Amino acid sequence: MDDMRLQNPVAIAVGAGFRRDIATLAEMQNFLLEWPHVRRGKIYETALRACEMARAGHVTKDQALRAFTAFTETAGIAWTGIDPVTALRLAKAGTGRPRSTL
Repeated sequence: MDDMRLQNPVAIAVGAGFRRDIATLAEMQNFLLEWPHVRRGKIYETALRACEMARAGHVTKDQALRAFTAFTETAGIAWTGIDPVTALRLAKAGTGRPRSTL
């Protein structure tokens, strides 16, 4: 069950505008386990529990993926396709909205 691949990897923003793709259920769970304790909450707990249940075969990996996606959106780390560093520069310069980097 550790290598249950996702049909489409989940892209998240990490560090200073870097993209990380989460491609397996185990990667999702490992990412959550490394999440800082002070930033954990109910949505985090739901996502972690969904990953554990999917790995045990009690829910589908798509259900775990939905919970993880909700967590990334709530945590503000969902990849939007816009480089955060460029977005900040453009916002400071007042030049308008940046184009997607996808």
